[in-house]
Amino acid sequence: MRKADTMDDVALLLSEVQQMFGFRYYYVFETSRLEEKEPIALLFPSNIPAFMFYKIDERMAAYAARLSTHLPGTLGPMRWDLADMEARSAIEPDAAEIYRAAGFTMAINFPALGVSSLPRLIGFAGGRPHPEVDEVEQLSMLMFHMHIRLTMIGRARTEKRQPLSDLERQVLCLAADGESFETISANVALSSITIGYLMESICRKMEVATFDHAVAVTLRRGLSR
Repeated sequence: MRKADTMDDVALLLSEVQQMFGFRYYYVFETSRLEEKEPIALLFPSNIPAFMFYKIDERMAAYAARLSTHLPGTLGPMRWDLADMEARSAIEPDAAEIYRAAGFTMAINFPALGVSSLPRLIGFAGGRPHPEVDEVEQLSMLMFHMHIRLTMIGRARTEKRQPLSDLERQVLCLAADGESFETISANVALSSITIGYLMESICRKMEVATFDHAVAVTLRRGLSR
C-alpha cells in the first residue's frame, strides 16, 4: 500500500480496493464523532450517493454505539447482509427497499484491530456475493494499514478543526427551525451575501458538501434549539 497522507489519498486507495474486489460503494465511519459537541458528519470518505448517505447516517450511530462496547482488537470483520436482516425483521421494509434499489445489499466492516480506542469501520457494499475467506484475509490486511493512516490523519484533522462560532450556530439553528434564507438574513441583520459566506463556513467546519446536509445532521443529533 502506497503512502496516504491525506483523506483524499485514503479515498483514492479505497476506490482502488473497491474496484479490485468488485464492491459498489465504500465508506469510512468514525465512532469518535458521536462524542463531538458540534454536529459533524459521521461518514468520511465515501462514494455513496447523497440520498443513501442520509439513510445510512441515521442508522449507523446506533450500530457504532453497540460496537464501541467491545474492546478494540477483539472483533474480526463483520458481515452485513440485507436478506439476513430482513429475515430477522431487523430492518423496516421501506428502508430495505431503499437499500435494495440503490444496490446496497451487502457489506463487510472492519474494526480498528487495536490501532485506536475509537474504532473506525471501513465498509464495502454492493450486489456481489460476500467475500470468500481468502478475500476477507486480504481485505483485513489492507484495512489494518488503512486504519493506521486514518488514525494519524484523523488526529491531525481534529487538532485543526474549528468549532462553529456563535453567529454560525445561530444561522444553523434558525435553518433547522425551518426559517427561510430571507428570514435568517433579517433575523441576524446581515446581508444575504454574508449569510452565504457563513453557510460556506459552516459546511467547511462540519465537513459536509451542502448546507442542507448540515441542517439534516443538526436535526438528527438534536442540536438545534
